[in-house]
Amino acid sequence: MAVLGSAVALLGALTVLNLVLTYGLVRRVGALGPARPPGPIDAGSVGATAGEFEVRATDGTGLSRGDLPDGALVGFFSPGCEPCTELLPRFASAVRELRLPPARVLAVVAPGTEDPGPYTRALEGIARVVAGEEAVVVAEAFGITGYPVVCRLGSDGAVTVVDRDLRDLLGAGAAG
Repeated sequence: MAVLGSAVALLGALTVLNLVLTYGLVRRVGALGPARPPGPIDAGSVGATAGEFEVRATDGTGLSRGDLPDGALVGFFSPGCEPCTELLPRFASAVRELRLPPARVLAVVAPGTEDPGPYTRALEGIARVVAGEEAVVVAEAFGITGYPVVCRLGSDGAVTVVDRDLRDLLGAGAAG
């Protein structure tokens, strides 16, 4: 009987130790922040072609897929999306560092949970900006299902790089 009691006590102690270690592991994983999928996402695979669209930019000019030059940088944002808020200043800084003219940069500000004004103001002057329902049309043409997404286009609207945090994108075709 004493052996059975000792075995139950040992098993109980091991169970408590397992719970303490699991709790510590869960806390550490939680501290890492939200998971972001690696590699290309949302806009389909690299090599896919963006669909046709015709919209009005926030400055009133018309814009279509045919107006986007080879090597155009396209960023998709949604106000109220925390990763979008984090990426916005880095996107603007990258455009300035690369010295891309606004004609080679398209910023798409889809309707979100917050006011799009701060996004459009931060992007106007460095990019052609499409916002609101016009942005939905562009996002659908590219097949965007989540935000943020940044991509670079090749000739005829073919997507050459798709990225979520600029790491892969800035290394591929940044010059131009």
